[in-house]
Amino acid sequence: MASGAPLALIETDVLVAAIDPEDPRREEAGGILTAARRCSLSPYALIELDLLMRSGSIEVEDYHAFWRKLHEVLEHYGVTLLTPSPLHHAEAGRLREAHGLTYFDSLHAAAAIIEEATLVSYDERTYGRVGELRYVHPSRLLQAKR
Repeated sequence: MASGAPLALIETDVLVAAIDPEDPRREEAGGILTAARRCSLSPYALIELDLLMRSGSIEVEDYHAFWRKLHEVLEHYGVTLLTPSPLHHAEAGRLREAHGLTYFDSLHAAAAIIEEATLVSYDERTYGRVGELRYVHPSRLLQAKR
């Protein structure tokens, strides 16, 4: 395992579900944050989240307050942010070519592969087909913790 690598690497969709009061998966996603002994957020999740807000796909009332509150939530649960690496981008390019992944999906998957972590995401259709990736659906991660 890579030095200091997380056991679980949280993808943007799990983070959004955990912080969105209207998301039906909120309780489960919040459970991921509390149940994972060592978990990190994909280093590309914050950029993806910011772009989703700027595009209007995700609406927040107070942009600045949102980011401050998110920092507090991650700190409260001990969720760290994995350090970006040029190797993630190199692997992401290969994954886009080999598996047709989107830009951010390829970066999340590449970070997990390079850092020898397990990617946690609701997007089983996308990540389940990447054979070299350790992937787990959030519900299965929580079942394994019980």
